[in-house]
Amino acid sequence: MANEKMIKVAFFYTAWTDSGERFLQASAQEKISLVPIHYSQLGMEAKVGEWEITFEGRPLSEFDLFYFRNVGDQNEALPLLLEYSQKHHIPIVDDYLLKVGGAFRKKKSCEAMMLLGNGVSYPKSFFTADRELLKRVVSEWEKPLIVKSTGGRHGTSTFLIKEMADLERILFGRSAVDFLVQEYIPNDGDYRLFLIGYEVVAGFKREEKEDKLILNRSVGTSKSLAEIPKLIADEAKKAAKILGVEITGIDCVIDKMTGNPVIIEVNQAPEFYVMEKRTGVDIAGKIISYLRSKCQK
Repeated sequence: MANEKMIKVAFFYTAWTDSGERFLQASAQEKISLVPIHYSQLGMEAKVGEWEITFEGRPLSEFDLFYFRNVGDQNEALPLLLEYSQKHHIPIVDDYLLKVGGAFRKKKSCEAMMLLGNGVSYPKSFFTADRELLKRVVSEWEKPLIVKSTGGRHGTSTFLIKEMADLERILFGRSAVDFLVQEYIPNDGDYRLFLIGYEVVAGFKREEKEDKLILNRSVGTSKSLAEIPKLIADEAKKAAKILGVEITGIDCVIDKMTGNPVIIEVNQAPEFYVMEKRTGVDIAGKIISYLRSKCQK
């Protein structure tokens, strides 16, 4: 490491979290200058025939890599940052941002359609913004089933529907949103895996408690996994590659009826404090090492 050059990484974020602090701690242990940049801190200037993006008065072309920790849903700077990265040959993380649809690929509806369409084991899904169509589909599907508001994050706005009255209750007083209907996968708890560079680096299992397990919302105890079952790891890697998410937290269950793994959710900006605590794996350090490897390709 003594001969390695100092690498400068632009760390774009929308809200500062404990993960950001862990990244700064980990980067200090390697020759990486990790520079946190909130999107609001950017300056953009255009003249006839040229344009530039700056941070603290310096051009972003001085950076070796752009790491988009999270992008939000209303980010006017993102398209220009991606165009800028291509213009100046600056690698980025994550890959999905440069694919068709860009940041919108992280939507639940897109995740469901892309994974199922490419053969990943994922709950049968139906997407609609029409409430009458939603009611008809829910009435026709076998219950229990899951209804998700596509604007929810980290397991919020996820509802277990056992009868039509359950759906009426969640719709009452709720403003118009898009919904994803999914089959319920019977299981004995869910696996939370962490992947870096499309490889599983850590994981734990959250046990089922009574009948309150709603897919990725286990409320039971958890245990670290010294070894991730190969079937689960392989399906998680396949899902991450299809979506183009290099650094991700993936929830998965084993279907009690078939014994096969089923991907439940792919998180494009995963927090990892709990993962580090429960597994003892230095997630932040592994991510920093991965960012270095991206610069050296």
